[in-house]
Amino acid sequence: MNSIVLIIGIVISVNSCLSSNILAFLPSKARSHYGAFEPLLKELAEKGHNVTVLSPFSMKNPPSSYHHIQVEDEDLVMSFNPFSVAKHFKPILVPFRSWIMWPKFTEIILNKPSVQKLIHSEGLHFDLVLFENFYHECFVALGHKFNAPVVQLFPSIPNAGVAQWHRNPYDGSYIPDINSGFCDDMSFIERLTNTVLSFIHTALSSFFYFPKQRDLMDKYFNYTGWETRPSMENMLKNISLTLINTHFSVGTPRPLVPSYIDVAGMHLKPASSLPEDLLDIMNNAPEGVVFFSFGSVLKLTQLPKNEFDIFIKLLGTIKQKVLFKWDSDTITDFPPNIIVRKWFPQADVLGHHNCVLFITHGGIHSTEEAIYFGVPMLAISVFGDQLHNSLVMQNRGAAIRIKYSELSEDVLEKALHKMLNDKSFKQKATELSQTFRDQPLQSLNKAMYWIEYVIRHDGAHHLKTAAGELTWYEFLLIDGLFLVVIMRIIITVILWYVGKKLWRRFCCVKSKPN
Repeated sequence: MNSIVLIIGIVISVNSCLSSNILAFLPSKARSHYGAFEPLLKELAEKGHNVTVLSPFSMKNPPSSYHHIQVEDEDLVMSFNPFSVAKHFKPILVPFRSWIMWPKFTEIILNKPSVQKLIHSEGLHFDLVLFENFYHECFVALGHKFNAPVVQLFPSIPNAGVAQWHRNPYDGSYIPDINSGFCDDMSFIERLTNTVLSFIHTALSSFFYFPKQRDLMDKYFNYTGWETRPSMENMLKNISLTLINTHFSVGTPRPLVPSYIDVAGMHLKPASSLPEDLLDIMNNAPEGVVFFSFGSVLKLTQLPKNEFDIFIKLLGTIKQKVLFKWDSDTITDFPPNIIVRKWFPQADVLGHHNCVLFITHGGIHSTEEAIYFGVPMLAISVFGDQLHNSLVMQNRGAAIRIKYSELSEDVLEKALHKMLNDKSFKQKATELSQTFRDQPLQSLNKAMYWIEYVIRHDGAHHLKTAAGELTWYEFLLIDGLFLVVIMRIIITVILWYVGKKLWRRFCCVKSKPN
């Protein structure tokens, strides 16, 4: 009996030692960003870690070791119509617009009472800090505040501005920038544009963007002991791990340093049973069902009426039933084959065998879900990563991409009927699904392993390459190139000098009288 008590005591002690206090700082009101990482937070808590999450979104039925700090739920309303902006989209201008817009959003977040209360809290201890870095570089200061290793969560493919701190390869000749709208089969002009974008994200951001993030850090992260804080750049270099929401089967293949881990699709799981009314619709559609949704950010109410009418007109002519996500209380006259609702369980609809086409904006989560369930896509890409995601899927044969800026009734009609009648799209989507699912570890398990690895190894700084300690000119071997140029000049001067001496001597010998 005593031995049993001793064993139980040892097990409890070991479990206590393995349990860690983890802070997840996710104060941005971006449902799609939070949704990608919520399964990871829940899994950490279910594995016994004490997880404190600061977020506008609460978790349904959280584990007992999950602690939620509610961020004041205020909408960050876009001051522009994304459909209008898309008509004038220029990849080169994207970084500059982002550098103006996102620091304003970051400041709105940092001004919230719950955020300030955590930043200025005393006596809290965390073994690890997770934060979402989507133009929120100043959040890295929490690692210094709590003297803990930092893991950054990135909701899409990181651009050169993010990759530079850990010298993750970012060659503009073959790795497309997420906002460029290019794939990896770029023309000369596209490669040139892409390389310029990489240069802008690294060289110019240090002048136009990072000073704004430093100012926000100094203004809002003035906790006790902040005076000893390293520079923001050094803290970014010191990040232990980066979890990125991508995978080579749904994005473009690219090299990753050991501290960059691709974890696309952590939220994915087999489809659940649909509500009875939806299940009846899906099961009783002899020609199949088309699902139409532009996600949670794009509002179809902002779509110009003439373009909205084009969608409704063309969808009303097809034989398939259409599930149409419409975010308005105003219901216009829809054709009888279109079922309109404010919300659909997207993953479960896509997971039904009778879903034959997904008309989407091409966001990363919609793309991952479509590929996971093997559903071909007609992607009307508007801005940001949508342009890249949808082009990759088109190049893989699982989608047709239409840039919103090039949308017309004729283009949409041809693409819609081709997608519904050409079975090759379904075949390619199925092949991609098999590739995406064929991984040695599920994304959630992979993320769990590496987070606990960082905790076990006190930050796991050995994952970083020596390139992180180099200056930009050392990393690009500019100093070596400079040496080669100098040596070439010296050799040229020496050869010129020796040649001149030999010429004079030769000329002098020939000019002497016999």
